[in-house]
Amino acid sequence: MNARRLRATVFALVVVAARVGSPAADPIAATHGSEDGQFERPRGVTTDVTGRVFVADSDNHRIQIFDTGGRFVAKFGSYGSGNGQLAAPVGIAADGHGNLLVADTGNHRIVRFDMQGNYIAAWGTEGAGNGQFEQPVSIAVDVAGNIYVVDSGLSRVQKFKPDGSWLLSWGEPGTGAGQFRIPWGVATDAGGNVFVTDAGNSRVQVFDQAGRFLAAWGALGTSPGQFLQPLGIAVDRRGDIYVVDQLNHRIQRFAGPGGLPTSTWGSMGSGKGQMLSAFGIAVDPTGVVYVADAGNHRITRFGGPVAVEPTSWEAIKMRYR
Repeated sequence: MNARRLRATVFALVVVAARVGSPAADPIAATHGSEDGQFERPRGVTTDVTGRVFVADSDNHRIQIFDTGGRFVAKFGSYGSGNGQLAAPVGIAADGHGNLLVADTGNHRIVRFDMQGNYIAAWGTEGAGNGQFEQPVSIAVDVAGNIYVVDSGLSRVQKFKPDGSWLLSWGEPGTGAGQFRIPWGVATDAGGNVFVTDAGNSRVQVFDQAGRFLAAWGALGTSPGQFLQPLGIAVDRRGDIYVVDQLNHRIQRFAGPGGLPTSTWGSMGSGKGQMLSAFGIAVDPTGVVYVADAGNHRITRFGGPVAVEPTSWEAIKMRYR
């Protein structure tokens, strides 16, 4: 994959008042560009146990770190294929052991850093063999530390041990159960379920830890519970499932696999609470939701018990619908 094909724009963090009990935020400005705190087409986002926010600043070929108030903390990575370098990273996940895992999409590999951005190791090369990749785009870690990578170009999911040793893979092109057309997001829950967004088939599929198909939900459409290119997916501590419904320009939240969403929010545009080409999503330990809104060059934060008046990040008065 040519990293230069992944083009677009940048970031400006937005705060949205949402679930009662979530903390309010005091955001700091971020704009389109390549300076500290600026972004060029962010596609991935995750948080750690302290609530710090890590963003895959894809077209700047780097990771940026922000504190819980949205203030820039650090950055690491540069364009290339050497140790610690990145080429259009997309997926990003904390492993629960003080490390950060990055799907280095353009280099067809997974890179492990510590939480300060120091390079530790990498694995994977371009190819179709076990442990090889063709456009790895998303990554998730289960409660045992096992690592799941969506190998999108090969329509499969690969599972690795915590040390990066290959365990198994599943999936192939198609529309049947366990088959994929452009798999993209992956998330796990406390019960061991593995959720994969199947973007081209407009659905979410559920598997066990051995890759056995369990269930699927969704269909092509704009109604609640339907999708137009579902991409990012996250599961919170309560087991609620959040799906980025990209071409419907919204987020859908489900109380569990299948059925109708308990809430949806978002619409097409660049205004408050709107989205353009959203990709990744994360939920922090307090239930605050972060969305990588790549087309609007921003990360949007949904959370806080009360609306926050507009600041340099641009606050939004909105509640989940």
